[in-house]
Amino acid sequence: MNKFELAKYIAEKYSGTVSPMKLQKLLYYCYAWQLVAGKKYFDASFQAWKYGPVDPDIFYEFKSFSSNPIVVEEAPLIQEQLIDFVLDSYAVYSAIELSKTTHEEEPWKMHKSTGGLIPDEALIDYYSQQAFAKNFPIEEGKTYYPPKTSAHYAFTFDMDKEYVPEFSSIHEYLDSFSTEKARLSQMLSDYGIQS
Repeated sequence: MNKFELAKYIAEKYSGTVSPMKLQKLLYYCYAWQLVAGKKYFDASFQAWKYGPVDPDIFYEFKSFSSNPIVVEEAPLIQEQLIDFVLDSYAVYSAIELSKTTHEEEPWKMHKSTGGLIPDEALIDYYSQQAFAKNFPIEEGKTYYPPKTSAHYAFTFDMDKEYVPEFSSIHEYLDSFSTEKARLSQMLSDYGIQS
């Protein structure tokens, strides 16, 4: 697969929810985690732009969608467990949340002043130290460690020991996320706030 095929696959897989910004971040995390897992499925070149890592080729391909969901006519079927695992882990978050998350992480922070290329070595060095790396290799029955987000960084910034949540599977994590999202939406609705 190449990055353009994967981009179309992502837009179709999460149809109606993937803006160009969200696409960039989902591709970025797929790229980084494939490197950590030692399974390179596609090539990309991410630069440290203002709103997080961006692959310029993908940016120019989809920039006409602005902040709207990307619509593709034909998307290839990609059947790679690792790619879907990473996508499913991150796609529950908004484009803004994913952008804010990359701003908390060293690869972007180290290169933001120049807007330059984020080297593969920087991605491997940083992400291989994160709890999410414990998910690889992906195996049934293995404890699932969710990705850190900017909310996680805010929650744990003053703790002596970092809190690392664990789930019995990615499915438990996604169910829990969905339940909490629905609960929050209902709570906001009860107070007359639209979510």
